[in-house]
Amino acid sequence: MKKRNQAPSVAQYIKTLSFLHVVITATPLIMGVLFYFQAEGRTLFLSPTMDIPLALVTAVGLFGALLGEFLFKRMTRVLSQEIGLKEKLGRYQTASIMKYALIEGAALFAMVSFSNTGNGLYAIIGLLLVVHLVLQRPSLAKIGQRLRLKGEEKAQFAKIDQPLG
Repeated sequence: MKKRNQAPSVAQYIKTLSFLHVVITATPLIMGVLFYFQAEGRTLFLSPTMDIPLALVTAVGLFGALLGEFLFKRMTRVLSQEIGLKEKLGRYQTASIMKYALIEGAALFAMVSFSNTGNGLYAIIGLLLVVHLVLQRPSLAKIGQRLRLKGEEKAQFAKIDQPLG
């Protein structure tokens, strides 16, 4: 029987972060599909001409991905040895969600631009951002590598089903 106030385990952190990742990844994908079927009556086109809206969508996409990665690295680099594994995982989770949200926001912007113009290049940019977001999927190995755990914390992290203290 589980206690109500029992600390979460590493597996629960990963499960929660994975669920949030799936939801964040699915949102622009679902919107893109809905916008595609909504644009059924219009002619979808690929306009390779460089215009201001295409440059803006591209810039927002790059900015979202790069800023997300920068903030993630900055937030996870400063994890000190004075805090415990539970706090490190919490900060890692926060940094990951921020990174995912910035990429998602850029992908949503591309999908909305696609909806407004019917230009398929915006949808392609949005899909590339979704693919990048899929590649950011959290895993035990990625988290362990990024946190650079040593000694007792590494042993505690390896016991993924044990509650964190």
